[in-house]
Amino acid sequence: MKMLPLLSATLLLPLTLLGCASPPPTTESSAANMSPSSVVSPVPAVKPDPVDVLKQMAAYLRSIDRFTVRVEKTTELILPTEQRLHADQTAEISIQKPNRLRANYQNLSGGRQLFYDGQTFALYTPEANVYGSATAAPTIDETLDLLDNQYRISLPIADLLVANPDSRLVQNLTSQTYVGRILVHGTVCHHLAFQTPEVDWEIWIEDGPKPLPRRLLLTDKSVKGSPQMTANMSNWNLAPQFSADFFTFKPPQNAQKIKFLESAPAARPAKATK
Repeated sequence: MKMLPLLSATLLLPLTLLGCASPPPTTESSAANMSPSSVVSPVPAVKPDPVDVLKQMAAYLRSIDRFTVRVEKTTELILPTEQRLHADQTAEISIQKPNRLRANYQNLSGGRQLFYDGQTFALYTPEANVYGSATAAPTIDETLDLLDNQYRISLPIADLLVANPDSRLVQNLTSQTYVGRILVHGTVCHHLAFQTPEVDWEIWIEDGPKPLPRRLLLTDKSVKGSPQMTANMSNWNLAPQFSADFFTFKPPQNAQKIKFLESAPAARPAKATK
C-alpha cells in the first residue's frame, strides 16, 4: 500500500526546486462544480463489505476519462516539544487519462503549478518566476512514481489518481470495518476504516450511482505520536473541457529555469516507506 507518502512528501514540495522557498498552491480551476448525487441508497439491512465498497469506487474512477477535483489537505506535524501543529494545503487537480495531469497549488505568495503533458513535467513558481522541467514517463501512474521516488514530489490523494486505485488501497490490509453512513459536507457517504501494519486509514465514499471519494484520513503508526493527514475532496467535475495546451507548460517571459533537487534530505515529518 502506497499511502504513507501522502503524509509527508507533499510538504517537501517547497524544497524541491532550488531557489523556491514558498509552500504549495492551487489556482482555482474554471471547471464547473459537480452537485452531490440526489440518489441515495436506502440504509442497508446488512452492512456492506468495506472492500466491495472500495472496489466500486475504484471501478467508477477507472471509468472516468477526465476530471477535476479540489483537495483541501491538513497534515499534522509533531514538534520535539510534542506540540501538534497543522499544515494546510489546497490543490486543484486536473486529470486526462492516460497521460495528462495538472495540479495548481494555492498559497498567499502565489502558489505553484505542476504540469505533465505525457512527455515532460514542469514545476513553476509564479512569484519567483522560476521553473524546473524534466523528462516524464509515458503514463500518469509511472510519472507519479517518478516524481515521488526521484524528486520527492507527491500529490495529495496520489493513490486515488492511478489507473487502478484498488490495486494499491487493498495492499497489506490487516483489518477492515464498515463504520456506517455519514454526511460529509452535505453528501451522504459510506464511512470505511482499514488497518495495515504501519497505517490506520479511513475513507468516506459517496453513496449512490457516483461513488466518489469525499474524504481520506491517514494515521501513521510508524512515527512517534502517530501524526494524521486529512484530505477533503470537493468540486468534482467529471466532464471538464480542457484547452489543447492546458497540460503543457510554456515558460513566461523572463522565467528562469533552475535545477531540481533529485536527492532531497531524508528528514521528513512522517515515514515515507512504500
